[in-house]
Amino acid sequence: MFGTMRREPDAAGVRTIHRDRSVAEAAQLLAQPGTGALVVVEGEADGTVTGLLTQRDIFRAVAAEGPEIYSRSVWLITDPDFPAVDIGASAQERLKTFCERRVDHIALMDSCRISAILSIWDCAGQDIDKDIGQARTTATPQASSHP
Repeated sequence: MFGTMRREPDAAGVRTIHRDRSVAEAAQLLAQPGTGALVVVEGEADGTVTGLLTQRDIFRAVAAEGPEIYSRSVWLITDPDFPAVDIGASAQERLKTFCERRVDHIALMDSCRISAILSIWDCAGQDIDKDIGQARTTATPQASSHP
């Protein structure tokens, strides 16, 4: 969808972890306030993105494989097909992605670079009604009233 992805070097609030680090290290980073997801990279911190890792991914891995998963590498539980939307996507398009993929975090892409990680809570306060109203206005002509 976005080609070879990289993390924007100055992307605010985007935390990374190398794909070979342990799940235990990822869990420690995810436990820090304001960190809901980690961008998993190969190479340097602004290297090639190999996936997105959330707390939910760790919970599922522990439930499926037990606590020994904490000693394994992050890449083993990282989904490389993570949800992403273009930076120009409307609030409605972003929420649609959350719902279709059934996730609570998505990557906001600027070309082939991750500029932010959004949680569903980041989008919950956006003016969806305004986006829907604009879509309806352009999709259906206004009815005229006759006296």
